[in-house]
Amino acid sequence: MATQLVEVESFRMTVRDPFLDVLISLVAEPNGVPTALHAYETTCAWWDEHADGPTADELLDSMFEPADWLTVVEDRSRPRSAQEAQLQLLRDWLLLYWCRIGAISFIAGVDRVIRPGSPLLMSAETRQ
Repeated sequence: MATQLVEVESFRMTVRDPFLDVLISLVAEPNGVPTALHAYETTCAWWDEHADGPTADELLDSMFEPADWLTVVEDRSRPRSAQEAQLQLLRDWLLLYWCRIGAISFIAGVDRVIRPGSPLLMSAETRQ
């Protein structure tokens, strides 16, 4: 069986998406590891203070100011409902990203609260 090299033009967005810009700025280096570590530390502190974990909204609201992200992410080209849907997608993606790298432990749709991830994984991430 023969293989052929397929050349594809680089991925380019024809229109900037402010929600994607925010997501990339939060997970790309140099912000990725410190933001994940902040999620881990915030979750640990929440458990210490409340003897229970934060909900997803409580974690994100305690990590970022202002709590109303739509005041920061301006996208006048979309209706308000579409902006809110994009914002929810962004927040869900952040939680899943932090779970994947071990900063927090949370199963969307199952867990009510967020637990701290593994301190070993977080210390390994910060050593890189």
